[in-house]
Amino acid sequence: MFKLIKRLIILIVILLVLAFGGIIIFLNSVKVDITEADLPQDVYDSSGNLETMMENKMISIATSDEADTNSHFEDFLNMMIFTTIRDNINPDYDPLNGDSEESEYIVEHKQFTLDYIIAEMTEDDQVNLTVSIKRNSFPEAITAIYFYFDMEVNRASMTFILTLDKVYLDDKEISQRIYDYFVSFADKDQIESQVDKGTLDLDNYTYEVSFADLLPDLFPDL
Repeated sequence: MFKLIKRLIILIVILLVLAFGGIIIFLNSVKVDITEADLPQDVYDSSGNLETMMENKMISIATSDEADTNSHFEDFLNMMIFTTIRDNINPDYDPLNGDSEESEYIVEHKQFTLDYIIAEMTEDDQVNLTVSIKRNSFPEAITAIYFYFDMEVNRASMTFILTLDKVYLDDKEISQRIYDYFVSFADKDQIESQVDKGTLDLDNYTYEVSFADLLPDLFPDL
């Protein structure tokens, strides 16, 4: 009986060591260090008025050649991300010029810190949204989740639609079945109703918004 218990304890220890080792190996395999150098400097380190810059980008998107749309749209998305973070999540967020601890992160949780969200246009005319996540307590982790969206811009109605295509943890694709599973636990109707600008559809993973939806906040005197 004693030998059986001893073998069971040894087996449990071995399994724990293997599990712990597997976690460490996995965390190292998805290590991505997104830093402030990756932020769009003309957005986060600009001396100009952000709302005026967004207005100018709207005009550029509407009037420029289609070949230049992606560049203007990328700038506009990053401005919108920065403004949304400050208005709705962390008013002190200023990763390049802030001098407080609160200015360095978007969300700080006891399990993780979310510090950067960056939009980029790809060569395939997709929007790549990079979300930087760090865990400073043991076991430490530094990684990024990449959301790839198909983009459609309607110049006539000045609307754009983002449709989720793929999700990656570093270079490892997360299947739709996995994020469908997690989304199924959420109250989708409640989340969708909390989006006050545009239309979020969590069944089809789409987001549609008109530039006019942003005008009341950007131009309160209109």
